[in-house]
Amino acid sequence: MKKFTAFLSLLLMFAVSGCGQKAQTRTVEGDVTGQGVSIDTEETDSDSSITVSVSMAKTLNPLVNSDESVDMALSLLYEKLIVIGPDGKAEPNIAQSWTFNEDGSVAYINLRNDVCFSDGTRLTAYDVAYSLKTIDNADNSYYENCVENIKTWTVTGDYSLSVTFYDTGAGNIFNLAIPVISRVFYGGDYADEDINTDTALGTGYYRFESFKKPDNLSLVASLNCFKGMAEIDRVNIIMTKDQETNYNLFAQGITDILAAGNNAADAVSRPGVNSVSYRTNEYDFIGFNFNNSILSDRNVRQAIAYSIDKDSMIEAIYLGDAEEAYSPVSSSSWLYDSSVYGYDYDPSVARMLLEQSGWRFRSGSDGVRQSGGDSPRMLSLSILVNGENNERRQVAVKLAEALEGIGFDIILETVNFDTYSQRLENGNFDIFVGTWSLSPIGDYTFMFGSQELNGEDRNIINYSSAKMDEYLTACSEAVSDEDMISAYSNLQKYISQELPYVSIVFRKSRVYTGPRIDGSLTPALYNVLSGVEGLKIKE
Repeated sequence: MKKFTAFLSLLLMFAVSGCGQKAQTRTVEGDVTGQGVSIDTEETDSDSSITVSVSMAKTLNPLVNSDESVDMALSLLYEKLIVIGPDGKAEPNIAQSWTFNEDGSVAYINLRNDVCFSDGTRLTAYDVAYSLKTIDNADNSYYENCVENIKTWTVTGDYSLSVTFYDTGAGNIFNLAIPVISRVFYGGDYADEDINTDTALGTGYYRFESFKKPDNLSLVASLNCFKGMAEIDRVNIIMTKDQETNYNLFAQGITDILAAGNNAADAVSRPGVNSVSYRTNEYDFIGFNFNNSILSDRNVRQAIAYSIDKDSMIEAIYLGDAEEAYSPVSSSSWLYDSSVYGYDYDPSVARMLLEQSGWRFRSGSDGVRQSGGDSPRMLSLSILVNGENNERRQVAVKLAEALEGIGFDIILETVNFDTYSQRLENGNFDIFVGTWSLSPIGDYTFMFGSQELNGEDRNIINYSSAKMDEYLTACSEAVSDEDMISAYSNLQKYISQELPYVSIVFRKSRVYTGPRIDGSLTPALYNVLSGVEGLKIKE
């Protein structure tokens, strides 16, 4: 699968949006930006508006925008063709239903016939086709990966179209989680990146009112033809140059919503601030080099898994903002199999497994286990981690302490990210602590697939299993819900049995609301502002 390609990454946190109304201008003095610069904001009517901050927008066209924070703000203006629910399942939205051909390479999409743009014009399949072509022709769209797996599309009626993909399987539907724009509003065969960048025509809960460049976008509640009306009349969006500015604006009560993870303690410490967490796609794990004969022994990998106290890591390292991971399939996913065996913290079982594989304390070993035979080996391994990532570094320290406690000799190698990446690419490691940003499609071939399945590419841990390849293929080819549940259950069970990686956590992020806000957002990974339409201002 090509959509949402997963990658090892340093974790970056984003500040996201919120909501606002009519105004007198006021200037807020002081170090609001974090750089000793004053910033103009608007004093809004507290009875009918909220304010939020995002990154500076180069365009209000969501299909040629490349910034994640701006995309979250534009979600107030534009509905998506399909949406991804909190459980990771594709849900109808503008597309009210879809079916696949036998192998899942063609999707037949039926649209709602009651979706309208904020000027009252109807949204049709021609707008969807226009939107796909716009992404395909954009230089740097936030949604560019969506069209990489799309071979072609055909409008089959005013409210229907077919989309043909290069790959097979029901996961193809995730390529259609895109905003839809108006072909009439932008004109031409597709929306050029230089056309109508400072205005917008959408289908969301809010419609465009004004854009006072460079830093103030005003939205007003609009009747969403198929979803109704937002409670709050207006949204004022302040555009900033950095995350510290977003923190400071929220800390001073200038903005009402802040999406910032768990690293904004000062900004959210004022009375009356509430927060709600949501699972991200950032999956932290421990990887093994299968070219190392010690780690190719499954007993040793399982012993390492049993030595890790993930509960204490979640509290001490992630400050509670993490979901324990048992595999790359999140426990909140609709595809998760709760019957799959997990490795709960149990050092006594870890020691037993090492004993079974012949790793014992022998004379003169100084607390480090050795193998038997005429040429005994020390149970010695290194752990590679990049120092810039605080959570991963702390996981590596805890892991080293745990392994030394059951008889390993451990060398902890903390390096910069460039060195870390290069050594992983070259296979120059024993154990490493890493993070994958996982795709909603659930294609884990890059993690576990052999060279035969991956083409010329190998997985980073040098792991190969024909049985694993079989399960991965079944997942990628499954079309019906029943087939997907069965295929992913088999995959999770085999991952638990083989343990190519030790899953640690899925990281969580948080959205904070200020004291003025009555009600709660219901954020999800691909819709952080979900529930904004139900927020009210406290009386």
